[in-house]
Amino acid sequence: MSSSPPREFTVLLNWLKEKHPGFETSLELRDAPGVERCLVATSSAKPGETLLHIPSSAMLNPLTLIRDSPIPKHLFPQPTHRIATTNPSKRIKTSLIAADTARASTDAEVPSSTKPLDTTQLLTLHIALTRDPLKRYPSEWDVYMNALPREFRPWHPLTWLIKPQGAKEEKDWEWWSKLAEKGLSPSTRAKLADVKKRFQQDRDVILDVLRKEEPFKSHSLATTLTGEDLLWAWLNVNTRSISIPLGLPGPTERMNHTLVPILDFINHSSNPALITPRVQQLPTASPSRSGGNTVNLNGSTTSTTSSSSSFSDPKPPTTRRPSSLSSSKNGYHLIPGKIDLRLLPPEENGIEAGQEVLFAYGGHSSGTLFAEYGFCEMPDEEEGEEGWLRLKYGEMDLGWIVDELWEKESKVGKEEKERVLEKIGCWGLNTIHAQPSPVHPSHALLMSLRLLHLDSNSPKLSNIENGFTTYISPANELAAISELEKILKRVVKEADRRLGWLERLDGGSWETDRPTAQTEEERTSQERKQVDGVVRMLKGMCVEEKVLAEKLLERIEAGEDFS
Repeated sequence: MSSSPPREFTVLLNWLKEKHPGFETSLELRDAPGVERCLVATSSAKPGETLLHIPSSAMLNPLTLIRDSPIPKHLFPQPTHRIATTNPSKRIKTSLIAADTARASTDAEVPSSTKPLDTTQLLTLHIALTRDPLKRYPSEWDVYMNALPREFRPWHPLTWLIKPQGAKEEKDWEWWSKLAEKGLSPSTRAKLADVKKRFQQDRDVILDVLRKEEPFKSHSLATTLTGEDLLWAWLNVNTRSISIPLGLPGPTERMNHTLVPILDFINHSSNPALITPRVQQLPTASPSRSGGNTVNLNGSTTSTTSSSSSFSDPKPPTTRRPSSLSSSKNGYHLIPGKIDLRLLPPEENGIEAGQEVLFAYGGHSSGTLFAEYGFCEMPDEEEGEEGWLRLKYGEMDLGWIVDELWEKESKVGKEEKERVLEKIGCWGLNTIHAQPSPVHPSHALLMSLRLLHLDSNSPKLSNIENGFTTYISPANELAAISELEKILKRVVKEADRRLGWLERLDGGSWETDRPTAQTEEERTSQERKQVDGVVRMLKGMCVEEKVLAEKLLERIEAGEDFS
């Protein structure tokens, strides 16, 4: 590890200490083998001691941006709560505003052609403005902006689907585009296509704002800022934001994103033995109080005292769920925009100096992690296939094959069965899981296969729809399991094909496979490192699919009952 953190990180720490009272940290950013950077504890900490305290004022979201932003105020989503002081002690209260009243107030100020941006779009626009070559949009957040990743191309897979500008860059991109086509599983490609769709939708909204809204229109920012600028800004939001309650109207998964300095440097692990921190929500007005609410950023808020439960970091925007407002046991009400975050050591043993801080980014499969964040979780090589079986969120999505089976169904039969599966919560969830052991198909996958082999006129459909039964008949079960067996064998064959291609690529066929004139000597070590790391992860995902499929095939061949 390096003996000193990067300069940008040191500047960020000094800025947080100076500008945001209540900020406290005993974490440091260091380089580490196997990862580019990680956060470690600078000193030992006992249970209950603070590793990191981030005041609400230091979190980047619409509630903090509106004070100092060149973005027109009518583009900000309007909060559904009103903050007021009721006495000299400045105790804070909230009063809910009816959604239609808030909307009417907003519409009165907004041009008819422009709607308020959601939190992803607003944060993306603010970050993109820092790329203005004339520097016309200074911000009090510039120190934090300087600490963000400066480039996502070529290592983030979204960049493999979006052609860059420039002849040389395009040649390099063709190699990565081929990697996406040949090296990713169909299910991961589908997840990545969804990420691309979300980006393009947000980009189009932002470009419309830049064309129509002042001062951006007069500054010709729609053409001054490049597509690469918007892609870079959007990926910073998508890969680094967390979900906390902001009290904003509209769909919650689009209105709860916040960037949290320092916290966004923490790396991911789903291994409970490695996850070190716990995170509390605290009222901003009382940062010293030990009571608070644990932030489960995958969807819930749990009342706690100083011993809070485990923490889950950001989910992709399609699945993010905000924490709900609630009161802690000591009666302190958590108000949107007035919530601090406090990072605590493990309850049993605390944390040692130099130990890396890790937490789970959510219950995500390898494919989701790779499509959204650009990495996947891999066990140590010495663990062998058992390591893949122990992954907490080890999963394989078979939706791409099941969808092909549905295409063979008659339109009427498919619509009726889809309706039934949706009603019982089993449509489109065709997965296999490593945990809890042994490897098993999801209930939704079994139900899909059972209905695929059931006549659309069968009276048993209504019994399934009403929750009276899930098992149909011995003959139907045999057909469903036989279909599953064929699917798994196809998965193994497909994974072997990709793995063979990747091994040939990893074996030194860079020059022949990559459509560019670069030679080994001309490539930088950083470029080689990026390629090696990405290919290693893609090979790992192939191995994971093979291991899960083969273990489930063993259970099928042994005649185990899945009903």
